[in-house]
Amino acid sequence: MLTVLDEDVVVIRMFGDLDLGSAHSLRACLAEAVGLRTPPRIVIDAEGLKFCDSTGLSVLMGAVTAVRAADGRLALSGAHGRFARMLRITGLDTELPIHDSVIAAAAYLTAPGD
Repeated sequence: MLTVLDEDVVVIRMFGDLDLGSAHSLRACLAEAVGLRTPPRIVIDAEGLKFCDSTGLSVLMGAVTAVRAADGRLALSGAHGRFARMLRITGLDTELPIHDSVIAAAAYLTAPGD
């Protein structure tokens, strides 16, 4: 996981697998990201994600709750293949807006009136 600041948005870039072995890294990145901006606006970039299991989905569901509790907003970019399908099947795509790029997700999060 890699966390970068992009103006008013924190971008977390995921690489490789999001599973039991790596879920703690995403949780730690998300906890840090929530505290970097008030209110937090976070894009999780899944372009480099190769695999996600139910543990990874659970971390994402928890992230939605934590960011909302901090009056923030969260979006996902680059979801594709099986991962995008899992998001649709679980309904997580309705709670976590999915965008084609980090730029589009950041624009969504920083749009006036939101």
